[in-house]
Amino acid sequence: MGLQLSRLRGGELLAGAGAVALLVLLFAAPWYGARTGWQALTGVRWMALLAVLAAFALAYLQASRRAPALPATMSVIATVLALLNAVWLAVDVAVSHPPQQSVWAPIGLAAACGLLAGAFLSLRQEGVGARDERTDIPTVAASGGVRS
Repeated sequence: MGLQLSRLRGGELLAGAGAVALLVLLFAAPWYGARTGWQALTGVRWMALLAVLAAFALAYLQASRRAPALPATMSVIATVLALLNAVWLAVDVAVSHPPQQSVWAPIGLAAACGLLAGAFLSLRQEGVGARDERTDIPTVAASGGVRS
């Protein structure tokens, strides 16, 4: 069961891009003064990390599975975690809005919203791709001829 990146759709690509952006911003960008998002967001950081991991798992499962059961389940999980993360970050960034907040905090919130949008789009696009659809299996007759 190899990875086939052609199975990734717009939702998984958007969720993955939002997850990468949020992960980089969380660890590398100063959100509040000189503190990164990981240092400053003591409660939200674990929810953000779970949402990022769920988005990565969603992209991996979609690229590696022909059947839609696991990707569909993961898209539900990723959507719920991304929603909780986006709401929690919105409260922290937009509502509480500390005075030393830098421009990276709203950009991190935008990345979290992109992750949420991608997970939701993936949830809305569930189904089996045309190349992975079920086909009739050819049968072989006892006389050696092929029937379909």
